[in-house]
Amino acid sequence: MSPAPDLPLGRFLAFAESHPRHPAVEAEDRQVDYGELAILVRRLARSFAAVKPQPKVLIHLPQGHRAYAAMLGALMAGGCYAPNNLSAPSARQAMTLKLFEPDLVVTEASAWTGFPGDSPACPIVDVDALTGPALDAPLEAGELAYVMFTSGSTGRPKGVMIPREALAHYAAWAWRSMAVTPQDRWSQHPNIAFDLSVLDIYGALGAGATLCPLNGARDRLMPADAIRRLGLTLWNSVPSVVDLMRRAGQLTSENLAPLRLMTFCGEPLTQDHLEAIFAARPDVVVHNTYGPTEATVSCTMLRLTSASYRRAVAQNVALGEAIRGMTLTLAPGPAGSVASEEGEIWLSGPQVALGYWRDPRATEAAFGEVRRQGRIERLYRTGDLGRRCGGQLYFQRRLDQQVKVAGHRVELGAVDAALRGCGVLAACTVQIDGELHAFVVDPEDRVDPEALRRALAGRLAAYEVPKAIHLVDALPLSANDKIDGAALIAAYRRQGVPEGVSEEMPDHGSD
Repeated sequence: MSPAPDLPLGRFLAFAESHPRHPAVEAEDRQVDYGELAILVRRLARSFAAVKPQPKVLIHLPQGHRAYAAMLGALMAGGCYAPNNLSAPSARQAMTLKLFEPDLVVTEASAWTGFPGDSPACPIVDVDALTGPALDAPLEAGELAYVMFTSGSTGRPKGVMIPREALAHYAAWAWRSMAVTPQDRWSQHPNIAFDLSVLDIYGALGAGATLCPLNGARDRLMPADAIRRLGLTLWNSVPSVVDLMRRAGQLTSENLAPLRLMTFCGEPLTQDHLEAIFAARPDVVVHNTYGPTEATVSCTMLRLTSASYRRAVAQNVALGEAIRGMTLTLAPGPAGSVASEEGEIWLSGPQVALGYWRDPRATEAAFGEVRRQGRIERLYRTGDLGRRCGGQLYFQRRLDQQVKVAGHRVELGAVDAALRGCGVLAACTVQIDGELHAFVVDPEDRVDPEALRRALAGRLAAYEVPKAIHLVDALPLSANDKIDGAALIAAYRRQGVPEGVSEEMPDHGSD
């Protein structure tokens, strides 16, 4: 039986009532306890409900307790919400507002002054100017919990519609599988407009744990130091953040000492990541998870320890199996693949989204239904190619990112894996004007590009070896902390690197 749709909200309110002085959110500027946070949630819910029953709320707030309160307040008012990414380009923020057409925008003075474009026609709720009574109990709710706008291939963001049932199912899995208690102190590193943050927010606040947003410049640049300073017991991020910790020389036993569990999602986890983590903390547990935004953050899990992880490593780390209630199947793969061992990953079950916001054509192309055990379940076709090997499931590549070089098919991920096998810290290979270019992290100027190309020639076919290798201090990251291949291509074109020449390029930083 699926969890009650309002389980995360109900658990938060119940814990706040029984433990009002327990710390709920701890940031660099202040600590907010559960009682104080619940009062803000109830007051926001009353303000939202006064605008319209079951309102659509655009959250235009920085990462922190006010944004979390607005999310819970929208649910308590019976409505749904969409978080706006305040660090995104202004045009992207304005497009989110235009597409969502909210019934109201919740913000604060410091955030609103930077809002792009014209002011919305809908009411604006200022967190700093709340007046009036609080809402005593949750109101009758609609089906949706939130809409998460993700990048679309056409440049138009896609709004993924997550129902309350899906959020409840995922939160219940997280509390159980991660054994969350009020003694836990949980990181909140991803931007709130990136769905990985959903695990942090509802996983912590629905279990009475303390949520610690890393929104200060120091903590963002030195996350491992923040683990030590904040006494974090649970860490959740994309694997690229491990590379950031390694480059800063922070992946030490002292910095990771408070942790009991590290969870990763959003990108392939590699053997290098695990070896670095377990070298510092042999006793820590790592969860590798997989899942797209369209299936409510993640829906597989593999538990890894220093004693067991080697059995799960191939080109990258295995994804694990589908969590309870979800089903993963491999649809027939590309020509030449064995259907039973390799194919597109299809996901079905209660965590699958309802589709894309006001985009029936895209919804029809990606979503479907399947009958399982006498009932109809939603199905999502991920576009990810998976492969089973030795009883483990591995991510291979995106089906829409295979490239051709001189008529040959090339898997960019396989080139990156070969580069890592040659000892580089991190790499990203892209195709520019029909040719392969690899960007390799080398902050200490130790890599010889031509020697690296010769090493690759012993691992790859000639057409798979990048024509040029560019050395960078860091790979650019998107707002979701994923490696941004498009930014590398744009930077290459701006710099005008001579064709066919392997040379250094400057660090392009993070988005």
